[in-house]
Amino acid sequence: MEGCGIDMVTKISKTVIIPTRNEEEYIEDCINSLLKGSNVINSTEFIIVDGKSSDNTLNIIREKFQHLNLKILDNPKIYQASALNLGIENSSSNILEVGSDSQIIIRADAHSVYPENYLDLCVEALQKNLEVGNAGSIQKAVGENYFSKGVALVMNSTFGMGGVKYRKTGNKKLESDTAYLGCWWKADLVKLGGFNEEFQINEDYELNIRIRKFLNNNLITINPDLIVNYFVRTNFLGLLKQFFRYGLWKTKTLSIHPDSLKKRQLAPVLFVLFLFTLGTGNLILPYPYLQIVNWIAGILSFFWLIMIVDIWKDSPKIINIFLIPIIVLLMHISWGFGFLYGLLRWSTGRWEKS
Repeated sequence: MEGCGIDMVTKISKTVIIPTRNEEEYIEDCINSLLKGSNVINSTEFIIVDGKSSDNTLNIIREKFQHLNLKILDNPKIYQASALNLGIENSSSNILEVGSDSQIIIRADAHSVYPENYLDLCVEALQKNLEVGNAGSIQKAVGENYFSKGVALVMNSTFGMGGVKYRKTGNKKLESDTAYLGCWWKADLVKLGGFNEEFQINEDYELNIRIRKFLNNNLITINPDLIVNYFVRTNFLGLLKQFFRYGLWKTKTLSIHPDSLKKRQLAPVLFVLFLFTLGTGNLILPYPYLQIVNWIAGILSFFWLIMIVDIWKDSPKIINIFLIPIIVLLMHISWGFGFLYGLLRWSTGRWEKS
């Protein structure tokens, strides 16, 4: 097949790779949702790559899913990039269809639940268009308690997350710079050297950059029929840490692909810098300059209020009036601080793993 850069062969196979680490609450629902399709059990290889789970994750998998074509691998490096590379290296699934080309790799995260026929639709999206290098899905954030439901509201909103395409539903496939999860020809992943294991997170975005740069079939597409429920962090500390790391590892991506920066990604950074300017300005700036800074703060507060109301209208509950502003601030400030800290690490050459 010309797109994936391999010789013509007579069969196609599909492998689902699921990285895990302490996913006992989610793994059973995750795998069961993936099995809702045509002949999935007989046509699909499942590879669980576990990063030193200390809970009951692996026992649940062995007990509930021993009837599957299943491999369980250890991931001593813990992080998802190494898990995915181990899965790719060890993939050797059953024949799916005669007369097609090559082997397909599908990524599934344990923290998610998938729509019916998810695997079939992934394969179909990749096969129908030889220009597609990654057929991804829509991420729909889902909460389980009052706090996480507020987080989901913000993450599903256009303003809250800067208009990221893989959070938008619609009626037609979207071309994008990145997508949630993914479905690839294995030959393409091998050609690109797999996922970059220097990345603890953001490894998916970095791979999508290389797909768009270096493959002939370089389109990243999002299928609106593939709406995947993603369970968000359930507490303040978890959310704070998650978004700090998002900002931090974005600078790692920029250190390798400096042309990958999007304008929307600067908003949290500028917000943090402005808060610092506002705080110090009220202490040291003379009156005319201080007035200008405070006027800017007033204008930004007005637009910030509009954003909060726009998010709140999708679930107009009293508790969300208090939660949404806090969550938006947590996300943007932690992302911005992470990015600024990442710039410091980048500028001083201290990009060892943390």
